[in-house]
Amino acid sequence: MADTNITFVLDDENGINNNESNVDDILKQMGNLDILDDFGDLEDIALDDFKIPEIINYSENYTVKELLLICEYYGIAKELKAKKCNKEIIIEFLVDFESKTANAEIVCKRKNMWFYMNELKSDKFMKKYIFW
Repeated sequence: MADTNITFVLDDENGINNNESNVDDILKQMGNLDILDDFGDLEDIALDDFKIPEIINYSENYTVKELLLICEYYGIAKELKAKKCNKEIIIEFLVDFESKTANAEIVCKRKNMWFYMNELKSDKFMKKYIFW
């Protein structure tokens, strides 16, 4: 991949081009600023934005049995069954697991497989072959 530079021109109030800057230089300058001190950890905010809809989705659309099936796919069901966790704890554990970037690949694969299963179950011909 070739290294390309992106440049842009900043116009002052009079519309006169007086400053041409390299994006890399600006990013380096911004890297020296402690922006997160004012706003907190932006990654946690983004994760919270992801977690709330997932918690609601799992609470309203899944039974405990279905949630444990998802956990079983991830290989984490034994821990939850041994502790006899209730639905809220299972959902919290599941959402925490799915929000970690290290688990992104298996989460994507699981969601893909669940989508395919639902498609097969909704097909008139194929649903008789699906034992889910």
